[in-house]
Amino acid sequence: MKRKKNNEKPRRTLLVVTASEAQSLYFSQMRKDCRYTNMTVLWAQEAVTLEDLVKEAYKARIKGRYDSTWCVFGFHDMGVDSQQVRLIAAFAQKKKVQLAWTNPSIALWYLLHLQSPRTPISDPAIIESTLSSVFPNFSNSPAYLLNEGSSLHLKLFSAKAQAAVNAGSYNALVQQRGSDLPPVNMTKLLTEISDICGTADMSHNQKLIGLKNA
Repeated sequence: MKRKKNNEKPRRTLLVVTASEAQSLYFSQMRKDCRYTNMTVLWAQEAVTLEDLVKEAYKARIKGRYDSTWCVFGFHDMGVDSQQVRLIAAFAQKKKVQLAWTNPSIALWYLLHLQSPRTPISDPAIIESTLSSVFPNFSNSPAYLLNEGSSLHLKLFSAKAQAAVNAGSYNALVQQRGSDLPPVNMTKLLTEISDICGTADMSHNQKLIGLKNA
């Protein structure tokens, strides 16, 4: 008996390499919540500079033969400014690594699920304080995401589309004030995740936890 030929195309794979452990935990929550089985999340623990981060992502891309590779970082976390990011972007492009950033920190991305700030925010502490009013004991730390914040992505999930809208508004606001780079380009990564990983499978979550119940 002849075996049927498998005409299904192999699924593309995506690698997300983060600059911090907290970022890694958040994207790991996303992977688990949405059942993105062809998405891999790695924390570049040894990366000190932005160039180190890109190099680590490049090595992992080659080793794992990933179709798409992204570095995630916050300006404040890596101690970089817009000029440094622009300089590293050309290097990353040569390594076939794409960049997804938040300025000052990934907590800005969480906040954009709730609101679009009316003024530019450069201090991560201000963002964390605002988030604490919605998520008790919020902290942009691994400890929070491993405990009280273990369902943070799930709580934010229903507002994902609004986060993209708010990001666009906030980027326009900040760039009108003279910034040469948008403070957040996370939506590009989210679009890539959807393109490669497909629609999120939330069926194993009996019900989404709404923001109002956070």
